Amino acid sequence: MSPLQTDYTRYFALKQKATLINMSHDRDREHFESLSGYVVARHGDMVELHIPYPVDYDPFAGEKTTYKLTSESLGSGIQVMTDLIKVVAGNIFQLQLRGNPELFQRRTSPRVDTTVKLFNLRRDVSLTFLQKEWKRIVEYMKSKGLPPSVVLRDTPINLSMGGIRLAIRTTSPPLPLSLFFFDFDDNLPPVCALAESVWNRRENDTFICGHRFIQIQKADQERIGRYIQTIQKQQGIVTAAAAKTNWELLDRMTFE
Repeated sequence: MSPLQTDYTRYFALKQKATLINMSHDRDREHFESLSGYVVARHGDMVELHIPYPVDYDPFAGEKTTYKLTSESLGSGIQVMTDLIKVVAGNIFQLQLRGNPELFQRRTSPRVDTTVKLFNLRRDVSLTFLQKEWKRIVEYMKSKGLPPSVVLRDTPINLSMGGIRLAIRTTSPPLPLSLFFFDFDDNLPPVCALAESVWNRRENDTFICGHRFIQIQKADQERIGRYIQTIQKQQGIVTAAAAKTNWELLDRMTFE
């Protein structure tokens, strides 16, 4: 007798936004790796997620890819384990969900308005290409510092552990993927983060853009968190004594 199939469709509606966080057995556990998209089909234990940028990804090039699928359901956050079955049409992920869904309280990461030394590299390329470029640059900076082509400039931003908001002077909408370099003057190599565009609005010849970090070293996530706490203390902002878990920034489930 075949095992009973769990029906997850009540948790995921068409056009619902969802996030994938890499939880594969062979992942680099020092890195946070993610991407997001919109539900375009769901049936039983299957969900199809449309990624709104080119992926250029072969799921069968290595071991099985496992993600945590997170979204919002029934007024709460939801997360469930899922295996990538295949990628169709270049950027539609066919996912098979498994295990028990976990509900959690969605929380907003602390944010601050600040000015940091920053460089934003925008390129119209696939996710896979920029993921490889990110890894190459991170390794390069460990011994050689910033690449010669990266020039950091003081830039006003709004920053959290999960992403960044900034103004970009351009008449064209921002590209869906870009690399960010930050220097916090903490005697450590600059932070390098791969980010996806989440939203934007035009103001004359400037776009105000929100980006979510989708590839970043976990140690750098913690550095951003410490930097934000320092700025908040300088601004007299009182924070909670104990930090609350933001499950959308973690590659683990609550039972772990």
